[in-house]
Amino acid sequence: MRIPTILLTTTLATVVHATHLSAQEAVSVTDSAGVRIVESSAPAWPVGAGWRVGTEPILTIGEVSGDLDYVLEWVSHALRLEDGTIVVADRGPKQLRLFGADGVFIRNLGRSGEGPGEFAMLSEVWARGDTILASDSFQGRVSVFGRGGEVLETIRVELAQGRGGHRSPHTQFADGAILVLNPPTGGVRLGGGDVIPGAVWRLDRYSRAGRFMNEIVYVQESPRWEHGITELPPGLYLPFALGLPLFAASGNHVYAAEGTEASIQRWKGDGKLSHVFRWAVQERRVARDDRRRWREANSTAPQGYSPAAWARYVREIPFPERMPLFRRLLADAQGNVWAERFSPSWDEDTAWYVFDGQGVWLGVVSTPPGLHIFEIGADHVLGVRRDELGVPFVVMFALDRGPSSGG
Repeated sequence: MRIPTILLTTTLATVVHATHLSAQEAVSVTDSAGVRIVESSAPAWPVGAGWRVGTEPILTIGEVSGDLDYVLEWVSHALRLEDGTIVVADRGPKQLRLFGADGVFIRNLGRSGEGPGEFAMLSEVWARGDTILASDSFQGRVSVFGRGGEVLETIRVELAQGRGGHRSPHTQFADGAILVLNPPTGGVRLGGGDVIPGAVWRLDRYSRAGRFMNEIVYVQESPRWEHGITELPPGLYLPFALGLPLFAASGNHVYAAEGTEASIQRWKGDGKLSHVFRWAVQERRVARDDRRRWREANSTAPQGYSPAAWARYVREIPFPERMPLFRRLLADAQGNVWAERFSPSWDEDTAWYVFDGQGVWLGVVSTPPGLHIFEIGADHVLGVRRDELGVPFVVMFALDRGPSSGG
């Protein structure tokens, strides 16, 4: 398997000093067999400068009860079209919901089922001009809708040789090709009590018609524990695990990372590694208090799990030595890359490391607590957050990039 090892190389040991370095002093660019290694020892933004996300929403969509057109169940994705229309993928009713720029409901697209425009597992949504595309990772296809609700096309994504069945289309490249996350084959091993490496997935490039074109990069999910507790699903993740691989796409490039090292790779659509971004951040060891607080936060068994078996799992599971450095990757509307800084569930700190498209670390942007971001536009961020009852609301906040965008 062509799993890249460059991601696992030692990261910068430099700790950022209080004295700000100029962008030229903070960045080192070298070439390694045609791959640009971009290393930042400090942010490029001066102290006190940088981009800012507003603290109060400029748009909120959703209701606790009442008009069902506004009651959201399980928001898996959302985006804002050029005219301000908000598209919300609601995995509960398996529908796309369209709202105007003022948050007023327009119409639903799609429904549950296996026919044209119907979904078994509504996943991602994106737009190309006036068309809206939504993927179904269970059926391995993309449904293409017109703005008026008509189903224009169904793109069936073919199986890739040596991969599992539930391929997941995620978005399109600038050239129209489709980015697909292909799962591994086989299942999770049972028993043994060992910590095992996570399964290896693969990001692939497909034609606009859904035909496999080429591999891009192998990516690995978080390690699992072979617990051998018969009442629980096999191979549960370790504490603080990230789960599935981290990746994002922009233009004709894919960004991939494991989240445990301060390193991000940029791959071309044809499967060639072009850049590696590295930056100086201090790791966080998993301390005794972290283990205690994790066990307290996970003391209640999930619905449908045996309480006794879950209690044993929480009591006996091994912990990693370090926490991840970041948990998600997103590419914004201007081609910058955002990596969401990792924090445990009891920590309300939410912030993102931001890099320009060439890998220079620009700085850190704080975001409102509890906000799960789907899209970062030129002047907004769009995401979902829940109220104290767990009811989801799609919210948009202003993004101020200041006098110089840096992107």
